[in-house]
Amino acid sequence: MTKTREDAMADRREGAMAEEKMGEAEAKVRDSIWSVPFVILMAVNFFQSMAAFMANATLPVFADSLGATASMVGVVVSSFTLSALLVRPFAGPAFDSFSRKRLLLIAQGIICLSFFAYGFVDSLGVLIAIRLFHGVGIGCSGPLAMSLVSEYLPATKFASGISIYALAQSFAQVIGPATGLYLVDAVGFTAAYFLAAALLVVAMAGIFAIREPYRERLPYQLKLSRMFAREAVGKAAALMLIAVSFSCMGSYVVLYGYGRGVADMGLFFVVYALCLVVTRPALGGLADRVGTPRVLAFGTVCFAVSYVALFYAQDLPGFLLAAVIGSAGFGCCAPLLQSMGLASVGIDRRGAASNTMFTGLDLGMLVGPVAGGAVAEALAPAAGGITGGYGLMWLVMIVPALGTLAIALGWSLRGRAQRR
Repeated sequence: MTKTREDAMADRREGAMAEEKMGEAEAKVRDSIWSVPFVILMAVNFFQSMAAFMANATLPVFADSLGATASMVGVVVSSFTLSALLVRPFAGPAFDSFSRKRLLLIAQGIICLSFFAYGFVDSLGVLIAIRLFHGVGIGCSGPLAMSLVSEYLPATKFASGISIYALAQSFAQVIGPATGLYLVDAVGFTAAYFLAAALLVVAMAGIFAIREPYRERLPYQLKLSRMFAREAVGKAAALMLIAVSFSCMGSYVVLYGYGRGVADMGLFFVVYALCLVVTRPALGGLADRVGTPRVLAFGTVCFAVSYVALFYAQDLPGFLLAAVIGSAGFGCCAPLLQSMGLASVGIDRRGAASNTMFTGLDLGMLVGPVAGGAVAEALAPAAGGITGGYGLMWLVMIVPALGTLAIALGWSLRGRAQRR
């Protein structure tokens, strides 16, 4: 039986509709954040961050137990950023020239060895030496992981994708500090650092499982333009300023809480991280809709208010209030600034852009704890002791964060003028 003209036209319409639906489905897949490699890299980020937060919460207490002063605690905590900064000019061009997956495995291996070595430390000198070795892995791991995950994200959901990827750090922050402090109280520092090393082994297994996407690789050259991305320098400067302030929280909030007589300081990190689970994806999605500079300005204000809350905190509820407010601060600002830096260049130069952003982050992390410890010691006599000195330090450290606020407002005003 032959088809009529109407039947043929109906078949063509059905075929066209089917092709249109298939096209819409493919577009949704291309526009989706979620993919198998993205999920695996989130898991890798979780295990690596879990180990890092365990160390961040316990190393200041460990250094204090070895007889370190407040300023020396800052040196111990931030010394790893010195080696991270020194390795970046040589490592940056490699991120765009070689396999990011293989380089990330090497970096994770260095971090794993460092955590294992922490378990045998018995002096401040050895602790600083291992911390410097640790910095070599940290200096490569962060930008490598960030540039690798960016290859799986659609351009239309870049800010929200990076914010969701950073959620892995939020979940790790719920468990890591409390786990580290608990293990220190229960079985000592050695067990905590051995567990951290085991977590890095799990992270490395996850990296083995992903397939690295194809990209054009640039030849390895030690040129300034290959080491860093000029387009991302402004974003890196803003990240550096707020990192100066934020790094003091990780270095001194536990000691400050103990000085106030608060025993359960692990809850500070738990509440902070649980709130990040809500604020990071919400503010990341908002940034995709209304613009990153506006949301960034809001996050910086929240960060400053949280430090005022820390200054007035006298008990656990006061510290937890500061954690709630602060969750919309640095936890929002860091991934948004990193997404801006990565989006400012093409995919073939994401390694250089990520290297630039993490250089700004490391500079802030290097300067912040040392400057914060020096400020606390200098103000301690006037404040009635080192705990009072830490309290005044929170107010002083609002100043660098205000620099990030000024930069974000400048971007927002410039964007509004361009739209007009």
